[in-house]
Amino acid sequence: MPTQVIVGVDGSAHAWRALDWAADYAVRHRRPLELVHASRALVDDGVIPRDALGRLVAEREDLLAEARQYTLKVHPDLDVATRLDRTDPGGALVERSEHAALAAVGSPGLGGFQGLLFGSVGLYTAAHARCPVLVVPREAPYPSEAPARIVVGVEDRPGESAMAGWAFEEAASRGAGLLALHAVGGEFGSPRRRVMEDLELSEALAGLREHHPDVRVEQFVSDRAAAQALVEASRSAALVVVGAARRTGRIGMALGRVNHAVLHHAHCPVVVVPIDR
Repeated sequence: MPTQVIVGVDGSAHAWRALDWAADYAVRHRRPLELVHASRALVDDGVIPRDALGRLVAEREDLLAEARQYTLKVHPDLDVATRLDRTDPGGALVERSEHAALAAVGSPGLGGFQGLLFGSVGLYTAAHARCPVLVVPREAPYPSEAPARIVVGVEDRPGESAMAGWAFEEAASRGAGLLALHAVGGEFGSPRRRVMEDLELSEALAGLREHHPDVRVEQFVSDRAAAQALVEASRSAALVVVGAARRTGRIGMALGRVNHAVLHHAHCPVVVVPIDR
């Protein structure tokens, strides 16, 4: 059974913020936390002199130790381990995700050119991890300062129950309300269609409402495109939860256009939950 929470640590501002969110999740769900730093620059392939490589490894170990000390200062009872891998960061996180409950990564956001573009650690991890992935932009607030609201996008696809269930459980653990959002991507055409869409959304959530009676649930059927509706809802949310079917092939095929847009433009952290087709 997956137990630990993993988070990528590289010393950047957005990685530190991802660490805040990962530690908060680990504490609330009573799971150990593993801080992962990975770099191909640490490979002993003769390119870098041995003494320089030794100094580089020591610097990365010091970074992990500093991150661990910071985490324990905030959460002294948390079980925190560190791991230094001599490989690419995305590959290391995906490999560790096989036995993780959550993988967290930071995103530079739209303020920098590298924000979740193809080849970035965040996008690669979100596309290939075997567990839910929490992508935290550097502009995200501290978890304790985030709004008491979680948004989950519901598209009525096979396998979505696991994604919606994750959102309900997280809302329950945070004492937050839940907004279940379904977007139809255009005009409704008639009042009857709006009513039918709302009824179908209610049916999709019925079992989860019963299982989590303390979660305050609001549902909304939007006539906007899904990405636009989710990004707008993210302005007043702690998290936006979306689902992604795991597919072989290119990264874009694994996440889809809606998730790409949400990951690029959301105003709060985004959780990508793997779903089975």
